[in-house]
Amino acid sequence: MNWLNIYENFTDLPSKEQHSLFEAIKETLFPAPKVEGLLGDIREAKFSGGLACLHCGSLSVKRNGKYRGRQRYLCKDCGKSFNDMTGTPMAGTHKPNLWIKYFELMIEGYTLPKIVERVDIHISTAFYWRHKILNALRSLGNCQLNGIIESDETHFLESEKGRKGGIPHRDARKRGRKVEDEKKEKRKRGISKEQVSIVVAYDRNDNIICQMGGRGRIKAEEIDKVIGGYIAPSSLLCTDSATNYKKFAKMKGLTHEILPRGTHVSKSIYHIQHVNSFHSRLKQWMDRFQGVATKYIDNYMFWFRFLELHKKLEFTDRQKKLLLDTCKRANFTTVKKLRTSV
Repeated sequence: MNWLNIYENFTDLPSKEQHSLFEAIKETLFPAPKVEGLLGDIREAKFSGGLACLHCGSLSVKRNGKYRGRQRYLCKDCGKSFNDMTGTPMAGTHKPNLWIKYFELMIEGYTLPKIVERVDIHISTAFYWRHKILNALRSLGNCQLNGIIESDETHFLESEKGRKGGIPHRDARKRGRKVEDEKKEKRKRGISKEQVSIVVAYDRNDNIICQMGGRGRIKAEEIDKVIGGYIAPSSLLCTDSATNYKKFAKMKGLTHEILPRGTHVSKSIYHIQHVNSFHSRLKQWMDRFQGVATKYIDNYMFWFRFLELHKKLEFTDRQKKLLLDTCKRANFTTVKKLRTSV
């Protein structure tokens, strides 16, 4: 059979079927690596500081045979056993080889319905896998900022998406309402407690901090809570003329370059254009999720931050980097824990 004969009928297929055929051919010709083939890399990432017990931190650990091809270890102090996958998002899952494809879709920023379509798992499974990955990524924390540091905040509408039992402090926002009803809906103008503030700090070495600071207009103390512990004392803070950053810089004893209202660049070097550009990309990226519950918003901030920090890497390298980063620190977030937080 000639491939041209098959291709002639390709255009007759619906768009969804064309995409499915393309994915099937791609996976046949370029099969994704299996988790077992990455165990060596996972082991090196997890135990980069030396082999230690994942439960108590003891260095008194010995090998304890293998199970399903995975090396097991036994802690002589606490008596607990573990393997290379313990404390990773993939631990205890029944479909470990689907995770490689899942990490690929995370890099592409796919929504849950699209992930379900391509990985063939239940949407609740896709949700729990996503947040196991993001909790592991978030556990790595933030990086140190040095030199000229730009900072500003952006805002997202506060959301109780997925909450059961009603919202105590406001009326629910109904979807599918008529325009007349939407106009009658009570919503405060400008920045208010109905919005959450996301603090973004960006240095000239492309190190980024992006995290929720509070609700409404952010205070200096809230800024300090997000970025205060990650700024080198010799750094220079560059912001707009907002009084909250003036107070924060004074609290931390930082040199502070203030951009007057209407000024974009000062002294040819001081500006906050990197932060403003980051805000724009973040908003555009978040639009695909059609609203994110506020209790999960920091997970999404760390997700987007990862994509920004490693956007210059090749796609396969970013996929592998995401997988290994989520395995660096033991994280015992389980589906049961995620269910209790919903």
